[in-house]
Amino acid sequence: MYKLAYTALLLLALSLGMASCQNDGYDTGDSAYSYITAELVLLHTNSNKAVAYATLDDGSQLQFSNKFGLKWAEEADADYRALLYYDKPLDGSTSVKARGVTPVPIVSISKPEKVEQMYTDPLGIESVWVAKNKTFLNMSLLLKSGSTDGDTQQTVGLVEQGRSTDADGKQHVVLEMYHNQGGVPQYYTVQQYVSVSLTELNADVVEIQANTYNGKKSWIVEK
Repeated sequence: MYKLAYTALLLLALSLGMASCQNDGYDTGDSAYSYITAELVLLHTNSNKAVAYATLDDGSQLQFSNKFGLKWAEEADADYRALLYYDKPLDGSTSVKARGVTPVPIVSISKPEKVEQMYTDPLGIESVWVAKNKTFLNMSLLLKSGSTDGDTQQTVGLVEQGRSTDADGKQHVVLEMYHNQGGVPQYYTVQQYVSVSLTELNADVVEIQANTYNGKKSWIVEK
């Protein structure tokens, strides 16, 4: 049984989302016989805390020819959500070479009574979609950021604001985006992926509401 780590309200340090790829000591070169692709995955660590394989959002698996460790994947026999860069074999093999990894937080849903103060500072949402294997709801956030001398960070999360059942018995849930800019300067835009476990969410239809730079908007996706 693998373990998943959840974050209710996610504190985003300035370094998150600013680098396209993180690697921890494994080769990042390219070759003439492969090409690099990037996909959201679940990384699985083995008993030695090395990343052994990945499960893609379509349910298929990739084995790594270069097993590796990550500073932020410290538990054995655990699952970690990530954006994986790898050489996609031209022959259709499922054994691949990892080129880089960026952590993707799995955000837990907060109840309104658990949120001391609801912040709805504007942010951008590039896209919202459900994984092909129906395990995660994924979001591509566009956050304003900038360098600062102070210890500032912004916070994002999702707060459940209501549930209902339609005539067909489908469960609907409304989630509001929590965003506290936290004094971080807004000089440029950075992208940040986050995921929500659909197992934890327990809903057939999800509506995301957010205060954007163009006013309040909604995204509706169906499981």
